[in-house]
Amino acid sequence: MINRKTVNGKKFVSFKTKIVLCVLLALILGLLSSFLTFEIGIRVVDEFFLSEEAEAERDVELYQSFVDFVEQNDVASTDTQKFDEWINQYDDRVYLTVYREDKVFLKDFEISGDEVISPDKVTENTDNNANDDYSFLENALGEGNIYSNYDRTIYSVAFKDGVCAVTIGHEYSQVYTTIVLCVAAAIFFVVFFSITSGFNNRLRLRVKNLSEQVSQVSNGTLNKPITLDGRDEVTILSHDIETMRSTLVDKIQSENKAWKANHELITSISHDIRNPLTSLIGYSDILHNKQYSSQEECESYLNRCHEKIYRLKELTEELFRYSLVFGKPEVQVNCTNEDATILLGQLIGEPLAELKSDGVEVASTILINNIIINVDALVLKRVFDNLFSNINKYADFKRPVVASVTKNGEILNVKLINYIKEIGNPVESSKIGLKTCERLCKSLNVEFSYLEKKDKFTAELRIPIVKITEKSSEETV
Repeated sequence: MINRKTVNGKKFVSFKTKIVLCVLLALILGLLSSFLTFEIGIRVVDEFFLSEEAEAERDVELYQSFVDFVEQNDVASTDTQKFDEWINQYDDRVYLTVYREDKVFLKDFEISGDEVISPDKVTENTDNNANDDYSFLENALGEGNIYSNYDRTIYSVAFKDGVCAVTIGHEYSQVYTTIVLCVAAAIFFVVFFSITSGFNNRLRLRVKNLSEQVSQVSNGTLNKPITLDGRDEVTILSHDIETMRSTLVDKIQSENKAWKANHELITSISHDIRNPLTSLIGYSDILHNKQYSSQEECESYLNRCHEKIYRLKELTEELFRYSLVFGKPEVQVNCTNEDATILLGQLIGEPLAELKSDGVEVASTILINNIIINVDALVLKRVFDNLFSNINKYADFKRPVVASVTKNGEILNVKLINYIKEIGNPVESSKIGLKTCERLCKSLNVEFSYLEKKDKFTAELRIPIVKITEKSSEETV
């Protein structure tokens, strides 16, 4: 199971955290981009559209437009409807004030309708400046077409009913500011959705890639590993799928290996059984047809039949033992803590004592102090029964049989060594007993190995130590 704190050697970051970080980053970059766009836009507007030169040029254009409108439409100074018509050409962003000696006409986009005031209130209704007075109108009307005072430009316009003073203003700065705000808002949304969409697209591509790889696995393509990238929930899912794929590959390989081993074993056993069986059929036919010349020859055939029958018995017993071990998916074990001195003394000491009583030279080195091992005693006994069965069949009893139990760190090393006897017509062994030992030891979590070198055979078991109760020592027998 993958560690939820680290994924691929990196710290785990959940989708929730990634989404929050992505939104925050998108907001920060979007706001920053929008702010920079607004600042740059305002500076551009101030420099190119709202500068003094641009304002003055726009004022002159408006003045000339109004003068042309008055001349073309024969407008009187009191014709407010005509004033509205001219102002509407500029989307009500232009305001107009006409000054006469008796009245002042205001046409302002901020004022609803027309407003007519007396000359003594001009200052209050236009600039709210207490220092202004109505005298500048007389100067404007008497000195020419244009007069500037207090940042205001006053124009002299010839209406149908006489010459009047006119002020023309505009509020295009709000239009430009609104445009800049809209562009800045658009930049914000573009940056925000670009970042969030990029995150979503990357996640979508990872999930799509994982889905395609899972489809390949489901279709039987098991040799291509699942890609592990990132450090989030998709990575964990990919790791779990990769574990399933690896497990499935290992299982298929194990099944193929087991099938191959079983096929080879059955082939070998069939050959082993066929040879004595063929000989037995031949000898029995000779005896049945009385094709022998003397009683001694008859007894010789009987002895050979006897040998072949017991050979068949051994082969069938080995086959049954193999089927009992390998016929199940797993060997059932019931491990308990056992005293290694007592248990191994019985499993090794008793067979050695039998060999010694038969005149075989034996040598053993066995632990005598308390060391605890965790095994199934019955399963371990089956292991040693197979090993000593091989010794009885193939050992050269003219030479010693050696057994040793030594402690190596947290492991007990158990070794059985014997010399192989020479056989006139050797029969190739199927090694069913050794394969059985391997399977049984694997179920006990015990390492098993064997080595056949020239005329010497060594079998070794490595049993884990659970506990040492006293200082151990060795005794040679």
